[in-house]
Amino acid sequence: MSITNGVNISCDDLQSSGGIRNILLRTWTAGDVISYSNTASSHAISSIQAAGVDATWFNYEFKNEQPSLSVTASRENGSTSFECSLTFMMPQMTNNKGAAIMGLLDNCSMAIAVGNNGIHYVLGVSQKYSNAADSVRNQTFTTMTSAEGASGAAYNDENGWTVTMGCKQWEAPRVYTGDITLYATSSTSTTT
Repeated sequence: MSITNGVNISCDDLQSSGGIRNILLRTWTAGDVISYSNTASSHAISSIQAAGVDATWFNYEFKNEQPSLSVTASRENGSTSFECSLTFMMPQMTNNKGAAIMGLLDNCSMAIAVGNNGIHYVLGVSQKYSNAADSVRNQTFTTMTSAEGASGAAYNDENGWTVTMGCKQWEAPRVYTGDITLYATSSTSTTT
């Protein structure tokens, strides 16, 4: 790939806010189909489907202004890797949050971090160095790299779980431009 254009900053870029407003997680399933968009101005994923329909995502809520996404690129022996880390804090160490953390163990996952700027950053999905068949789980999947529970000592200390999801992928996180179907606690789901 060669340099084919530059990057200009608009006034909107200077006014946009930081932070993460939603964290969506799902497990890779056999037969997932990812549609990539690669142009001079697009490094995106236009759809993620499971069994021929839009994949279903689970929303993980958190305490405001706590989650963060960091991406660190490093080059070694002619290959560049991107270490991605998504950290969020779920207040209160309750039974259901402990069960959710146990569900993240040993899982090959993918994540979408929705920024307050409206951009959907995809983690754990990479076209570069993917498996020979796109329907086979990607080798750059996201896993829970750490979880820390704390009750706090003082009355005004925070009580909850801080979770970090991480992955090593071979390209910068792509932006998701497709529809998202969220799993609802009832038997129905919602589309955003």
